[in-house]
Amino acid sequence: MKYLKHTTLFLLVFVQIVLGQDYYFEHYTVENGLSHNTVLSSLQDSKGFLWFGTKDGLNRFDGYAFKRFQNKPNDQKHLLGNYVESLLEYDGHIYAGTDNGLFRYDYKLENFTLLEGTEDIIIQDLEHDSEGNIWYIGNGTIYKYNIATKQTEDFPPSNYFIASELLETPEGGIVAAGLDQLYRFNPEEKSFESLGFYMPDVELSAFNINILLMLDDNTIVIGSHNYGVLAFDLKTKKTTSLLPVANPFYIHDLTLKNEDELWVASESGVHIFNLKTKAYTNLKKNISDRYALSDNAVYTLTVDSSGGVWAGTYFGGINYYAPASRFFTKYFPKPAQNSIVGNAVREIKADQNGMLWIGTEDNGLSKYNPKTDTFTNFKSKESGGILTHHNIHALMPDGDQIWVSYFDNGIDVIDINTHKVLKHYQVGTLGKARNNFVFSLVKTTSGKIYAATVRGVKYYDPDQDRFVLCDAFPENYHYTSFIQDSKGVLWAGTYWDGLYFFNPKTEEKGYFQEENAQGNTLSHNHINGIFEDDSQRLWVTTENGLNLFNPSTKTFNVFTTAQGFPSNVFYAVAEDNSGKLWATTANGLTAFDSDFENIQTFTKAQGLLGNQFNYNSIYKDQSGRIYTGSVNGMVSFHPSSLIKDNNHAPLYLTGLHINNKEVAVNPEDDILPESIATLNTLVLEPEDSSFNIDFAALEYTAPEVTKYWYKLEGLNTEWISLGTNNTVHFTKLNPGEYTLHIKSQNSNGVWSQESQPLNIEILPPFYLTKLAFALYILFAVLCIAAAFRVYHLYLARKNNRRIKQANDKKEKEVYQAKIEFFTNISHEIRTPLTLIKSPLEKILKYKDIYPEIADNLKIMNKNTNRILNLVNQLLDFRKTEIEKMSLSFVETDVSQLVRKTQSRFTEAINDKEMELHLDLEEEVIAFVDPEALKKILSNLLSNAIKYGEKHIYLSLEKAGQHFKIAVKNDGYLIPESMKNKIFEPFYRLSEGATQAGTGIGLSLAHSLSEMHDGSLKLQTLDNGLNTFVVELPLHQKKHFELYDHPATTEETPLIPQKPAQASAATKPVIVVAEDNQDLREFVTKELQEAYKIYAAPNGEIALQMLKEHSAHLVISDIAMPVKDGFTLCREIKTNIETSHVPVILLTSKNALSAKIEGLESGADAY
Repeated sequence: MKYLKHTTLFLLVFVQIVLGQDYYFEHYTVENGLSHNTVLSSLQDSKGFLWFGTKDGLNRFDGYAFKRFQNKPNDQKHLLGNYVESLLEYDGHIYAGTDNGLFRYDYKLENFTLLEGTEDIIIQDLEHDSEGNIWYIGNGTIYKYNIATKQTEDFPPSNYFIASELLETPEGGIVAAGLDQLYRFNPEEKSFESLGFYMPDVELSAFNINILLMLDDNTIVIGSHNYGVLAFDLKTKKTTSLLPVANPFYIHDLTLKNEDELWVASESGVHIFNLKTKAYTNLKKNISDRYALSDNAVYTLTVDSSGGVWAGTYFGGINYYAPASRFFTKYFPKPAQNSIVGNAVREIKADQNGMLWIGTEDNGLSKYNPKTDTFTNFKSKESGGILTHHNIHALMPDGDQIWVSYFDNGIDVIDINTHKVLKHYQVGTLGKARNNFVFSLVKTTSGKIYAATVRGVKYYDPDQDRFVLCDAFPENYHYTSFIQDSKGVLWAGTYWDGLYFFNPKTEEKGYFQEENAQGNTLSHNHINGIFEDDSQRLWVTTENGLNLFNPSTKTFNVFTTAQGFPSNVFYAVAEDNSGKLWATTANGLTAFDSDFENIQTFTKAQGLLGNQFNYNSIYKDQSGRIYTGSVNGMVSFHPSSLIKDNNHAPLYLTGLHINNKEVAVNPEDDILPESIATLNTLVLEPEDSSFNIDFAALEYTAPEVTKYWYKLEGLNTEWISLGTNNTVHFTKLNPGEYTLHIKSQNSNGVWSQESQPLNIEILPPFYLTKLAFALYILFAVLCIAAAFRVYHLYLARKNNRRIKQANDKKEKEVYQAKIEFFTNISHEIRTPLTLIKSPLEKILKYKDIYPEIADNLKIMNKNTNRILNLVNQLLDFRKTEIEKMSLSFVETDVSQLVRKTQSRFTEAINDKEMELHLDLEEEVIAFVDPEALKKILSNLLSNAIKYGEKHIYLSLEKAGQHFKIAVKNDGYLIPESMKNKIFEPFYRLSEGATQAGTGIGLSLAHSLSEMHDGSLKLQTLDNGLNTFVVELPLHQKKHFELYDHPATTEETPLIPQKPAQASAATKPVIVVAEDNQDLREFVTKELQEAYKIYAAPNGEIALQMLKEHSAHLVISDIAMPVKDGFTLCREIKTNIETSHVPVILLTSKNALSAKIEGLESGADAY
């Protein structure tokens, strides 16, 4: 095809420059807290946080920890979908497109809100324009959501096209990609128009657009499904291939690291293309390289504010490339690849050809060519190589040869060109040492070769072709290092015995050792290395400090962690071209000036293979590049290429833990109603005064070495160092008000922005509150008052007795008022009884005329009398309380009495559809007061009907000299604690408030039972039933013997004759005022034959009738609505026109106070 021909021609013309620099990635996976290793989307927000959308929720990263936001069932404030395929920051919010809707994140509340209408839609891409609209693709359809109006407009494929990608143009417009075309939204037409995208000789049906990127104002970069990366010119409408790759690859994402460097995420790794130099490289997964990409399927790319690149992969989590990591080039063993031979690098030296020879302690020797970046490796004979042993401790290039010493295996001399072993020396075979372990090899300016061994210092005698013991140094010491300084003085460091020197010219010799009792001596006797800088200063590294020798005073200046170094164990020192010194330690690489003002430490977090280095393993080549050996391999760097991060990273509070428990944001909670990052004031209870606060400077290059300080105003005024710990802990903070400040410094010494101050208020315990102090003062005052009260104790007791008497009197009056009130109520009951009994008595006079209703009339009369008797019996309560009524005990058939009493409640039981269960023992004869026993039983049955649900149980049994009557009901179960309280006068349970009653029934029954020398109790033995048990003796101490008399014959009543009726004109006029309709009609009917009656339901209407009619008499009730009888009577008697009319107040209230009030109102009769 013509397109492919053009591509091939382009590749032939294109001069491909492969990028020579290495790329090292840090990896973050689920083991580091990521919710899922499949990362689908990413971005860095304006605050500096990084966001990663995965297959299992959204993750926010602050450099230390991932905060996960995942689907929580039935929680509308969390994501409803787990697949987060697109992310966008706009108008101060994060928008997350998921497989179940589009969500907006609230920074303050740390929760999500579903955008209306997006539920159940798979959101594929997100973008915004300059008009305040959010554009998103859902299931192939483009939607436009206006943030201000919350209105959504859709552009369905049926009318437009199936959309795959959105892009904002520099002027704020929207470009959308179909599967194989580009469209621009026309806001005036509110439609999409084609941009004229065209690919020569390519069937667009086989072409799919995956991703778009605006390269400049006129160029759109297109990532395709099967045609790689293309550039489309908006002016010329021409399409060109952008990357020099012959084979097409699947593109997932595009980003510009800077103006010139394009990063491409694809199924075949990351492609990096320099738009100016045309340099190109393809980064892929390498199983042998732990710093390579963790997966070839790269789905998303994000460039952070520091220039770092975050690559999200399908299986390998997140890969982070920091520009600063390229400062260090790493060399470590890579199986099946050309790489360094071992990990534990002991010594590095360069030969005359510029080749680096690297001796390792674990796997032999490597020869490195810096120009070709290739290694030639040499292994021991036991591994099929040429070396005597695999553990190398010293190297010395010498012309075309290199001398190699081993762990207790002597020295090999190797030809650097032919790679053949020319000679082997058994250092311990001659002389007195008898040991082959050589730690250092040095050739002096005079050409003499010295070997520092574990049994003295030896030199090579070419005449004898062997090593001879040097008498200038003690023989039996274990030597670790050896150098010749610029003045020709030989220096030898030992394992335990300090530092020795010898001047061959003057034959002066001596030593320096640690002297604990004196200052300015050697810091430790274990010498690791000796180095002379360009200023001829001598540096000695030891196991406990770095020593600078002062030749004039023969003393040492010692430098340790107290001066800011990361460790007290120093291994080797080198000087760069600018005069800066570099020291390897057991905890990082340190750079410092001669004045020690700027000490900078580099660790694994900044690109090293590890923090622990190795002995004698540092070298600077002619170009100024420094090579250092560690226990994990070798790194090299050029000090001049150091990238200093001057970015002032924002610092935020990120978490709160109280009593070791994380506190989540909860708007309804007083502790953390909003995100701690935005919170102004934190208020804590006394029990919450032990807490810790997390924070993070959003510096991702090396957050592990970022140092933090805090200041808590109210507790201290100085900044307190936390080291690299990004959490501050407070334990049992005293009550009060504090202000927390946090600041940080990155590895380059650049200070971050200070965090937003957090006001912290620890509330005092109650005993320290203002109220408590007020109570203390009050208590003191009371104590003083108590002292006076003791003085007046006698008078107080006398007064208390008087007060008690007054209170008792008052209580008695209140109690009497209650009884009076109940008595009045009882009297009021007589009103309806009067309406029943009076007509009934008139009807009974005619019972012989109507025999078919005679029985019913008798039952009515019987029960009317019974009700009247019950009313009278209610008045007995007063007698039992104030008059101590006496009972008359006569022999009674209790069984028959119980049955008759029960029968009167049959209709009431049927009305409530209840079921009565009888268990009555026959012929129970006892001496009781029949009326009193009826009252007891009637009260119990009445209560059972009132408060029961479905069943009533009535039983009678004889037990010894007593008999028991039990009444049970299945109503609300009376609590055990109330079993005695309910028998008190006027007491009613709140559960029975809906039922009518006065609260004296049980009290009266209880009193009558005790007057029988018996008892009435509530038993709770029956589950679910209220059981009242009356237990009375069969015999009383005093009783009456009664004898039956023959019944008298009932006389036939006379039938009354009706009076002659008067004429209407001659009838006297009576106004009747009564609010009870039945009673009003009854009185009217009784009087209308002889009088002309005007009836009124209240006093107001009666007064009106009196004005309209000349009345001879007014009969009025007292208790009426609108205007009562007292008021009516008063107004009649005070009006001159009606004052002559007699007034009769008709009522059942017979209390003395009521009679007085009625007569005072002017009534003629009461």
